[in-house]
Amino acid sequence: MRHTNHIRSPTSGGQYHWVSQLAPARSAVVFSWTAGWVSIFARLSVCASGAFVVGELIQGLLIFNVNGYEPLNWHATMLYWTVLLVAMIVNILGIRVFPHIESAAFIFHICFFFVLLVPLVYLTPQSSAQFVFADFENAGGWESNGLSWCLGLLTSAWSFVGIDGTTHMNEEVKDAANVVPQSMVIALIISGILTMAFSIAILFGIGDINLALETPTHYPIIQIFYTATGSKGATTAITCTLILTLVSTTFGLLACASRLAWAFARDKGLPFPNYFAHVSKYYRIPVRSIVLITFIACLLGLINIASSTAFNALTSLALIGHYSSYLLPIGLMAVRRFGKKEIPWGPWTLGRWGLPINLVSIACSIVLIVFAVFPPFQPVSATTMNYAGVIFGAVMLLCTMMWFAYGRKVYWGPIREVMEEGHMKK
Repeated sequence: MRHTNHIRSPTSGGQYHWVSQLAPARSAVVFSWTAGWVSIFARLSVCASGAFVVGELIQGLLIFNVNGYEPLNWHATMLYWTVLLVAMIVNILGIRVFPHIESAAFIFHICFFFVLLVPLVYLTPQSSAQFVFADFENAGGWESNGLSWCLGLLTSAWSFVGIDGTTHMNEEVKDAANVVPQSMVIALIISGILTMAFSIAILFGIGDINLALETPTHYPIIQIFYTATGSKGATTAITCTLILTLVSTTFGLLACASRLAWAFARDKGLPFPNYFAHVSKYYRIPVRSIVLITFIACLLGLINIASSTAFNALTSLALIGHYSSYLLPIGLMAVRRFGKKEIPWGPWTLGRWGLPINLVSIACSIVLIVFAVFPPFQPVSATTMNYAGVIFGAVMLLCTMMWFAYGRKVYWGPIREVMEEGHMKK
C-alpha cells in the first residue's frame, strides 16, 4: 500500500516530502526517493563545507601570525574534525539550550556585521563608485565577460544554499506550518540585505586586488582586514568574529542534516532504517542520526589529506545538490499550477506572487546548476578542473543502484506516524 497521499504536514522530510505530494501518482515514489537522496548528499556536503571553511580560516590565521608555519592538508583536516566534533557535542549534550544558542548566534551575527563593516568603511583606502558598480574584472581567462559573470554568480549562490534548513526542524517547532515559512522569508530578507551591504563594503575597501588574491593565507578577507587595520592583532580579532559566526552556523547545519537523515530513515529511505530512525528517550532527539552525519563528514575529511581538489569537488556538491533538490518540488508545483490541479496548500502561502516566484526560481536554479559544472579558470588543468558534475553524476548513479537494490522493495514514500512514545514532539 502506498501512503504518499495521506501524509500529515509538516514533517522534517522537506523536499522529498513535497515532491511525493506534488508528483504524479505513478512516479511520486521514485521522484521522492531521488529527492531524498539528493537532499541527503547536499545537506551532508554543505555541513562538511561549512566546517571546512572554519578549519581553513583558522589555518589562514596560523599562516598569518606564525612565521615559518608550513600549512599541510592534514592540519586543515584536524581542524575540520574539531569543528565537527564540537558541533556534534553541542547538538547532543547542549540540546536543551540549543534554541538559545541559535538565538544568541543570530544576535551576534547582526552585531558582528557592524564589527566587520566599520574597518572596511572607515579604515581602508576607498575604491571609486565606478570601480564598485561599473568596472568588470575577468580574471578567469574566459573570453566572454558574460560567461565569467555567470560563473561569478556561484559564490553568491552558495550563500543562499541551505535556506531549506529550517524545514528539517519542522517536527520540533510549535505551529510549524506558519512559523517555519515565515522564519525562512524573514531570514532570507535579513541575510540578503546584510550580505549585499557587506559585499559592497568589501568592494569599496578591497584595496589592491592582486595583493588580496595572492595572500598566502588563501583567504583574501584576511588580507583585506589587514590592509584596513595595519595590525595583525586587530586583523586576527576581526577574523575570529567571522569564525565564531561560521562555527555557530555549523551547529545548525548539522542539526538540519541529522533531522533529514532521521526522517528519511523513518520512511525507510536509508539502510538500517529502524536503527537510524531511533529517538533517544533521554535527549528526545535522533542522536544516532547526528552521529551518523558527523561520522560520514569526518570520513570525507580523509579525502582532503590525499587531495584537496577531490575534497573541494565533494563539498561543491552542496551547490548542485541543493539547487537540484529545490528545482524538483518547485518545478512540480509550477506544473500543477499551470494544469490547474489540486495543490495540498498549508495555512501559509505566497498568494498571487507564488507562480511568478516559482518561475523565477526555476530559471535561476537551472542557470546555477548549469554553470556549477563549469571550471572556474581557463586553461583547465587537473587542479583547476571542476569535478562537481562528476561527483553529482556519481551520486545519481548510487541513488539509482540503491533504488533497484533496496529502495523499490521497502520505500513507499514519506510516512509520518506520530506516536506518543519515541517521537521528538510530545
